Amino acid sequence: MKLHFALIPLGGLFVVSTVQAQPDTLLLAQDEHYLIGDAGDDPLPELNIYDAYNSTIGGDSLRQCGAFPCTGWVEDKYPNGQLRHRGYYDSGRLTVFKNYYRSGQLEREFKAVDATHCSQRTWHPNGQLRSCTRYRDGVVIQYEDYYVSGQLRYVEERHKEHHCFTRLELYAGDGTPISLLRMVDKGKLEVEQKEFHPGGTLKSQGRARYNRATMDSQRVGTWVYFDTDGTKIREEDLVGGKVLSVR
Repeated sequence: MKLHFALIPLGGLFVVSTVQAQPDTLLLAQDEHYLIGDAGDDPLPELNIYDAYNSTIGGDSLRQCGAFPCTGWVEDKYPNGQLRHRGYYDSGRLTVFKNYYRSGQLEREFKAVDATHCSQRTWHPNGQLRSCTRYRDGVVIQYEDYYVSGQLRYVEERHKEHHCFTRLELYAGDGTPISLLRMVDKGKLEVEQKEFHPGGTLKSQGRARYNRATMDSQRVGTWVYFDTDGTKIREEDLVGGKVLSVR
């Protein structure tokens, strides 16, 4: 199953959501001409089963080796003898491992950085990097996703203390940006967001502020909107997500 991205307005911002493949006109109704590249197929179920033994990322199962939980290095192979999985188990739980495609190509690698941090990388069957994920105390703090071509597709970084993003980026298959969100004021928890027309010309630009009390983000300040040729269409002045004036 292939995945595509939809831009969903939420709390004055656009949230990136992965959905099952549909016509692009349903996903990007007003911007149906973005060049969405090949995201690749979902990881094979036979390679996903090991996540159940990885408590660091939410797994709650213990792998048994005979009558006892596995301890030490364990290897699984495909019927043809090709290595499928090699991992180190501590009382039935995975701590470090690598999975492989039937071709012998590395499919994913998980390892602990220290007592609270760990990371996982995955690859497409053609050897191109598929994703990079960083965890802290079992929670994703940074994620990157790549097209089959190797082109960066999506990036997210989460705030260390608050339930908000410090970075969100979405790119088309040709590398041009679709949406960029980056924190510009850590004290006020303000981000600057830019949306782009197909082809990469700026469509809109403005700021939003995260509200610690409501755990929501609202547009603030002046937002500017542009036509595809770069001509400024209008400006909006906002406070608390509400438009006060348009010029």
